[in-house]
Amino acid sequence: MQTPVPSSMPFRLGRTGRSLSVFLALVLLGVFAAPPAFAHAYKLGTLDIHHPWARPAVGKTGAVYFVVKNSGTTADALLRVETDVADKAQIHTMTMDGNVMRMRELDRLEIPAGQSVAVAPGGIHIMLIGLKAPLKAGDKFPMKLVFEKAGAVDVSVYVQTPEEMRKGEEQPSGSGGMEGMPGMEGMH
Repeated sequence: MQTPVPSSMPFRLGRTGRSLSVFLALVLLGVFAAPPAFAHAYKLGTLDIHHPWARPAVGKTGAVYFVVKNSGTTADALLRVETDVADKAQIHTMTMDGNVMRMRELDRLEIPAGQSVAVAPGGIHIMLIGLKAPLKAGDKFPMKLVFEKAGAVDVSVYVQTPEEMRKGEEQPSGSGGMEGMPGMEGMH
């Protein structure tokens, strides 16, 4: 028969119990201290910028995607993008004209009041021109978004494959990649 432990007596763990306690403490520390693998967001005034990401790229061009939500009552606009990973970062739009993909640079990207704008594969995107090094899956890099009214915000862009994106994040509706378009496999 075991003797009950009075509440004033300190609780003692054996060697196995201490090892288990240390292990559980380390696991919990890792779970709560580590940032989510890919989900990240930024707040700038009434703007919420959700999950800036880029596909891996080995050539001289790449693309960055994210969603901007304007919860304010006044429209804003993305005026420019700055990053050191490429010679230029431009706001682009992409449309299909029959089987021909047409891209053009935008002077600004309007963010209407009370709405979200998806900067996503198959549409509006940030084109990185003159990449200085390949964009490798698992990497991240800094980028600055400059808005007309809200000002500037520094963000981290995570480099992910579309498969990682589907596993870790839901893409905005209507943002399916270019993979489904004729001849666009592997394009940004």
